[in-house]
Amino acid sequence: MTKRRLKKFVLPTVYLITISVIFVGAILIGGSLKSVLSDGTEYDYVTNALTNDVQPVIKLENDKIIKPFANANVRVSKYFYNKDDEESKQKQSLIYYENTYMQNTGMLYIADEEFEVISVLDGKIKNIKEDAILGIIVEIEHNEKVSTIYQSLGKVNLKIGDSVKQGDVIGFSGKNQLENVTPNCLLFEIYQNGNLLNPEEFYEMNLEALFN
Repeated sequence: MTKRRLKKFVLPTVYLITISVIFVGAILIGGSLKSVLSDGTEYDYVTNALTNDVQPVIKLENDKIIKPFANANVRVSKYFYNKDDEESKQKQSLIYYENTYMQNTGMLYIADEEFEVISVLDGKIKNIKEDAILGIIVEIEHNEKVSTIYQSLGKVNLKIGDSVKQGDVIGFSGKNQLENVTPNCLLFEIYQNGNLLNPEEFYEMNLEALFN
């Protein structure tokens, strides 16, 4: 009985075809690592999870910085102290406490009624503490360079680690022991790389320049 043998070139050809099919299949699967459920929701798998894991705290699609309140009745009680301002405005930037005049390091806002205090940009709650003089203090980190401080709050409904969007309510105005003109205050400060910024200038800043 004659035994038939495959010719020498047949097995290598089969191997090459098999490897090619596996390789092409892997490319097609890798290019479509996405599943769409019956409700239309898309879920990304490992590829996107690895590349999208790191996200900045601040999202620069917000093209404008807002003030830390929306109530039209809120007004300025004390301005940020600027050594280059006219003397009249510098006088409006001094806080008198226990027989001592202090240069204001932020903007002190007041109103006749309680008002909502809102986040000026996207960020994350870095710290919340209560001070006997300044009331409740909330610090929001917007990225590794920029933080905003909201002081003299009366009520806060957030906790450390919470993420906030621009315009989200942080809490409500309260009182402090620095200026007893009204129980509805907000002392607002901004730090960039550890340095204080004038809030009036901060509101007008270009976001790209601020965060880069």
